[in-house]
This record gives sequence, structure tokens and C-alpha cells, in this order.
Amino acid sequence: MILLIAAVPLETELLRRALAPCEVRRCGGRALYQGTLAGQSVVLQHSGVGKANAAATTALLLETLKPEAVLCFGCAGAYLESGLKIGDLVVASEEIYGDEGAATPAGFLDMQALGFALAERGSDHWFNRFPADADLLTRGHRLIAQALGTRHRVTRGPLITVSTCSGSAAAGSEMVRRTEGLGENMEGAAVAQLCARFGVPFFEVRGISNLVEARDPSRWDLPAAAAAAQQAVRALLAGWGDRQEPA
Repeated sequence: MILLIAAVPLETELLRRALAPCEVRRCGGRALYQGTLAGQSVVLQHSGVGKANAAATTALLLETLKPEAVLCFGCAGAYLESGLKIGDLVVASEEIYGDEGAATPAGFLDMQALGFALAERGSDHWFNRFPADADLLTRGHRLIAQALGTRHRVTRGPLITVSTCSGSAAAGSEMVRRTEGLGENMEGAAVAQLCARFGVPFFEVRGISNLVEARDPSRWDLPAAAAAAQQAVRALLAGWGDRQEPA
């Protein structure tokens, strides 16, 4: 069984339609949707917005359901330096906490500089950076590009998770300088952190809903970004059993 996590219902509307009929029960006070999607057994739940909601939801579902993998998806804002446009897709090579650390007169110090790991499993320690599962990353990027590449630009690279979204081009550029990220969201690294701690493969894909510039929601397209991300999830699920490496 594969666990699908998104923050809000807008980001799952198409997948929930495709799941119907499905079993709907409660877990952690939220609706949990269980059924078959693109030939795969899945469960889907909304975490709510932000790191705390995402971490709590992921921990509960990993402990309760013990899925074989976690697919995180939804919308993201793209940094201007990335060259991405609204409707493009980003497959996360890793998730990075952009603002976990300390602001000092000399600049930002991340958790590794502070000496505190955010997750540990055996001898492995993770600080601000949480990589996607290597096999899922390779297969997922290939399958999504094959299915959607003529309609959407599909890019692979780091995504940044923040508590305070960058509301200006200058703020976005500073985050790029520190992280080399392509875009930002508010949940992904928290999901990835719990997957690392539980030893469960993590994959993430996000549709670009806006550019990180002077904040102007009238220029955003959340429905288009959410639809693209859901189409990407279906493409990955449809090829889930395909272990062939790209030529």
C-alpha cells in the first residue's frame, strides 16, 4: 500500500474522484481515503498546512499503516532563478528546511552548523536536508516526463520547506543563495524527515502555482498547479511496477 499526502483538498480533488468508490474512515481526526488508483492500493490523507501538521500526520500514518512508500505532492512557488513557470512540475531530489536554524549577525546557521540532527536512524543523521528515495526519484522523474513532458516542463532538483513563505524576489534570492533550491512549500521536508526516521521511501512532486516575487495572489494559478501534480502522481502509480532504468 502506498501513502499519498497533500496539505489541502484542492491538491487532491482529481485523485479523490478517481478513487471513488473508496472506503473513507477517520485517522487522527481527519478523513482517510483508501482504494485503488492506477492499479495500486493507496491511502490518501490531507495533512493540513505547515510543518507541524505535516509531521504529525506523517508520523501517525507511518506508525499505523506501515506503507511501502510515501508520495507527497501539491503546489509550490518557484524562485525566479529557477526559470520555472506556472504549471511546470518539480520532482524533488531532496527536501531542505530553509529556516530551521539560527539567525546570527554573521548570517544563517543551519542545524548541522548548530550540531543538532533533526532525525536519526541507526548510524544515519539528517540535519536540514532529506533526500528522496534514489530509485523512486529516477523512475518517477522518467515516468512523469514520459507521460506529461509534452504538456508540462518536468524538472528535478531541491525543494525548500519554510514556515514563512518568501513574499518578495529579494527573500527568494536569499533562499536560493543559501540552498540552491528551485522553489518552496510548507510541508515537504517534514514529511521527508519522518520517512527518514521510519525508513520508508519518500517521493515528492509539486506543480508550480506562482513565482516567488512581490506577493500578488491574483497572478497565481493554484488549480493548474494542483492538477499537474495530481497527473504526475497518477503517472508514477501507473508505472509503479516498472523497474527498468532509463536508456
